[in-house]
Amino acid sequence: MNDATACDTCENGTRQPAFRARVAEKNGATAVVLGVPVEECPSCGQIWLSMETAIRLDEVFTRLLASGAELAQSHWDAPVAA
Repeated sequence: MNDATACDTCENGTRQPAFRARVAEKNGATAVVLGVPVEECPSCGQIWLSMETAIRLDEVFTRLLASGAELAQSHWDAPVAA
């Protein structure tokens, strides 16, 4: 097993690229972003985000939760509104 991609949680699997939905909730509103690129351990299910992905995901969640909708959804590849 390559230590650079070994699972830090279970030590039984290796990180694999995947796409997953991520959810955030704030003040009764829910935001869902589909197709977020992650690394996932197939053994334990632990998920990692790159710093770049985490920063962009935070920006998308902030925009969605500020929309005033009770439930807002976006796809990771969707263009960002100006």
